[in-house]
Amino acid sequence: MDRTVTATMISATAALLSACQVPMPEQRNETPVEEGATFNVVNALDPAPRDDAADVAAAANDGRLPPAFLGRWGLVPADCTSTRGDAKGLMTVEADRLTFYESRATISKLTAVSPTELRASLAFSGEGQEWTQETPLVLEDNGNALTRVADGQTLRYTRCTA
Repeated sequence: MDRTVTATMISATAALLSACQVPMPEQRNETPVEEGATFNVVNALDPAPRDDAADVAAAANDGRLPPAFLGRWGLVPADCTSTRGDAKGLMTVEADRLTFYESRATISKLTAVSPTELRASLAFSGEGQEWTQETPLVLEDNGNALTRVADGQTLRYTRCTA
């Protein structure tokens, strides 16, 4: 057989096979839905507790952190339970400042990105030095985790209990 005939036969065979697709049954969710029930895709994908977006924006405009961000946060569990003063990964978040083991940061500017994310301009002081830092503060895991970026590192804190 010459190459032209072979190529034509292969093309024809491929066309015939592609026309023989097996139909797939339609996938359906048979779970009944209550009348009037709604499903919020955003909350299903990111179930973090949310302050009302307007409240978060208002707090940010006032330069104050919203209540969901406040509290004691540890990088490791021992940061939350140490009684010896050696909790080097402990971060205490108040409405107008963040306090760390050897430094403290006051909020110079705060911008609400979403109900769970803020951009903060922080003025740090500690160990005889002063510096500024821009950082996102992001609530995750239903408000039980808080991430921030410092010196190119993403730090993930866990909310301390009581």
